[in-house]
Amino acid sequence: MSDYSIKIAVAGVGNLTSALVQAIYYYTEGHSEELIHPKLGGFSISDIQLVAAFDIDQSKVGKDLSDAIFSAPNNKQKVINIPKLNVMVNKGPTLDGISEYTEEVIKVASEVDANIVEILKQSKAEFLVINTPSGSNQAVETYAQAALDAGVGVINSTPTKLVRNPEWVKKFVAAGLPLLGDDLQSQAGGTIFHKGVLEVLHEQGIKIEDTYQLDVSGGLEGLTTLDYSRRQNKRKVKEDTIKRSIPYDINVAAGTTDYLDFLGSRRIGHYWIKGSGFLGQEVKIDITMITDDGSNGAASLVDAIRAAKIALARGKSGPIINVCAHLFKGPPSYISRTDAINRFSEFITGERDS
Repeated sequence: MSDYSIKIAVAGVGNLTSALVQAIYYYTEGHSEELIHPKLGGFSISDIQLVAAFDIDQSKVGKDLSDAIFSAPNNKQKVINIPKLNVMVNKGPTLDGISEYTEEVIKVASEVDANIVEILKQSKAEFLVINTPSGSNQAVETYAQAALDAGVGVINSTPTKLVRNPEWVKKFVAAGLPLLGDDLQSQAGGTIFHKGVLEVLHEQGIKIEDTYQLDVSGGLEGLTTLDYSRRQNKRKVKEDTIKRSIPYDINVAAGTTDYLDFLGSRRIGHYWIKGSGFLGQEVKIDITMITDDGSNGAASLVDAIRAAKIALARGKSGPIINVCAHLFKGPPSYISRTDAINRFSEFITGERDS
């Protein structure tokens, strides 16, 4: 790693974290033609350095992160060999990190909970990336407070409200620390794709009436969101942001409907749209898209991490609105997809201040 590094800690060593770690080494070898942003504000993906990690699963706690990312129940495909990182996975607080559907899959490690604040300080982490399961609100808030106490910024990949919670926003502003979130939006994920199709149809004069985006997956996140309360929370975030892409009310359903372990880390999304066009003609769209959950999320996460570093270097604190609006489903305020892309680029170049 170069001295030009971005030091991060991760809470939750699942498929998303596996893809993130693999991406750092994969793009060290080249492959820049695959990237929209080979460099972002002067930072490459290979400048991201993992310095601490937390999880609760006995299959991961106590292991080097290079081994833990390939431990069951993770099923993200191995893309590249990872060298020993000398970053041990510490035991985090369990709290509400296990749903009724994952309690048979995740066996909680017997180790005593680590002192998150001290580990963040000792590791010299600049940001804590929270990749815990959807619905683990207590765990997310515990990690967020620990980050504040350690003087570390936060990137919240989960649907738990941090950037949309005025109390948390006040805390991060007062501490002078960046806060990004909520609910990471994947590179070619269901939400961004769904919004894009709806916006194009609206721009072309098609009146949208009904639409759904429902999917099945084999990742642990899919199993987690079978829990009704967790599923409803995540679905609300997705449905709200999809509805905002059209300036009138439409019927929307969006979310994960089932878990199929044989899919591995793949997600199969089904999109259906019904509307009407010129002379009242009926328009129907039925699309299937297959993606890899971990890779899809990590593609956005590497940009969020580099953007957070830019914000920190500029002395910005609290939610970075034009970053959140582009890379997360639940930003502090809604900006249209096209405007969000443009404002994100302007933030990176310094044309926009936040």
